[in-house]
Amino acid sequence: MSGRDLRFRLPGRWFSVDLSGEDATTSSIARIAKDAVGPADDRAAERATVRRQLQQAVTAGADGDIRAIMFSTEIARGTPLPVTLLVFEPADLRMSPAVGTAPQSVLKVMAEGLKQLDPGAYASMNEVRGPGVPALRTYRVEQVEESGDSEGILRLIADYWIPVPDTKRMLMVRFSTPLGELENVMLALFDEFIAVAYFSEDKPESLRDQLRAGATAHS
Repeated sequence: MSGRDLRFRLPGRWFSVDLSGEDATTSSIARIAKDAVGPADDRAAERATVRRQLQQAVTAGADGDIRAIMFSTEIARGTPLPVTLLVFEPADLRMSPAVGTAPQSVLKVMAEGLKQLDPGAYASMNEVRGPGVPALRTYRVEQVEESGDSEGILRLIADYWIPVPDTKRMLMVRFSTPLGELENVMLALFDEFIAVAYFSEDKPESLRDQLRAGATAHS
């Protein structure tokens, strides 16, 4: 993303997937699975599960203008809490000139669009505290359709729609966890992650560039 980027303050240990190319992504996923789970032979199935989950996240974001994928196995040391985080910037969600750039105006248009296009998501919608601006949160809980130990697991997927301040851009942040049975607890946690996130300012000009610009102006 250019300009102001969304930054997160996340507790625990998180891994970021390299999205610079197909080979880099595959290698990154394999490395994350090994680092997160460990190299022991008896944990091969767990590594395979992590690789599968991250590959599914990459596939899900392939057509959605994905900007970042992050993964965590624990938020506090010794307390398993698997969470996948994705950041999208959907190109087709830029607002028309008539909407303006006020966050509430942008979210109002977004809510109306959800009402028409995705009534199910609209029914779960709530306004939450965002990174200096309000955000809309929708969510769903679905059965994990996988064999083996994953049978019967409920996955919680929470989507946060966040307007970028002073622009017509919209970001969508998605948290996903197989702890869907703890729906209310996990939603409260994800809400807090969004509330303490922030938008970075445009990167300031370096001292070297400032000096170069000054020298050019006086030459």
